[in-house]
Amino acid sequence: MNLIKDLNLTNDDVVSTKKLSLRGEKKVFDVYRIPLDCLKYNKQNGRIATYISQFIDEGHDFSDESEEFNRIIEGFIEESNPDALKKTKLNIKALSQTEPAVVLSNGIILDGNRRFTSLRQLSREGAGAEFNYLEAVILDSEKYNNKDIKRLELNLQHAIESRVDYNPIDRLVDIYRDLIENGGIFTPEEYKGETQLTLNEVKKEIEIAKLLVEYLEFINKPKKFYIARKQKVDGPLREIYKILKSNKIDPDSKEDIKEYLFTNIMALDGDITRRIRDLKIVFEDKNLSAELLEEVDESEILDDTTDYFNEFDEKSETVELSETITNKVKKITESFVERKKYQNARNQPYDMLNRAYTTLKEVDIDALGRLDYSSKQEFGNLLEKASELINELRDI
Repeated sequence: MNLIKDLNLTNDDVVSTKKLSLRGEKKVFDVYRIPLDCLKYNKQNGRIATYISQFIDEGHDFSDESEEFNRIIEGFIEESNPDALKKTKLNIKALSQTEPAVVLSNGIILDGNRRFTSLRQLSREGAGAEFNYLEAVILDSEKYNNKDIKRLELNLQHAIESRVDYNPIDRLVDIYRDLIENGGIFTPEEYKGETQLTLNEVKKEIEIAKLLVEYLEFINKPKKFYIARKQKVDGPLREIYKILKSNKIDPDSKEDIKEYLFTNIMALDGDITRRIRDLKIVFEDKNLSAELLEEVDESEILDDTTDYFNEFDEKSETVELSETITNKVKKITESFVERKKYQNARNQPYDMLNRAYTTLKEVDIDALGRLDYSSKQEFGNLLEKASELINELRDI
């Protein structure tokens, strides 16, 4: 298929223009009105990566018939962010399409899946003939390679703030596929150049994406990213990243700490992100950390967890820990977090006094001597109050 040739599009059919950056060069492209039935969703769309993998993982095949294929993908688009789709649909119904999409000449949509979905639904609902068309730039599918197209996608995703609305796990999957899997399509430096991220931010996202892959391998569900999406593990993984990056934890224990934290994702309930964050102060206390890991080792939690998940086939949907392991993990985690909090509370008076003493040492004696009479009186009054407080603390 070649949209321009098949639809006999000419300069008279141009409705507007759109500036795009391709191969490092900004160009102005013509925008055409394209009948919806000539277009097809992009199966590689990062926003629905986990939905696609789940569909295939469950043994389904995509239909070769375009409308049936589009119907399936439309469901994924709607499920991934129903509120955003509703907002886009209402906006298009009221104002028509205001932002052009981008499609390949073979009909595959690169940018504008939500606009395409909104128009499909409005067209089916009989909202009017104007909603039977998508306004879009048409790029020659034979002129640009996969890397050129992915560069464009990244540029479009990050160019407008409102578009950066991926599910956090789908975004990590995109990072994994673009920068890690099979050596990656881009280097971190190239990826930085196509996004609004700094190099340090790109490297951080790479490490968190690696943690995502390791976590799924730990629970014997390798690359079943949709499970991570359902579990909403983005927050917990980011807290685990912070813990493992801390220079206060024992580097020789990092692997055991990581596996124990993975186990906590499975065992804890409620606000798991916050509860894993609470473990940071435990693992940064090397004595307490060693004691916790010793208790974990004696209770064989990590071995039992590994054995438990290995009992199930990778295709099994079992993603819950046994009640026995769950109870052990909760008991240890809660016990050590409370102990650390108690230690901190117990040390608080000393810490406050130490900070006060350190601050007092910074008083400039020469500057004190240059104070005017009134300021010296105020300083003397404050010093007297401090002295009285010190005496009270000494008496206690």
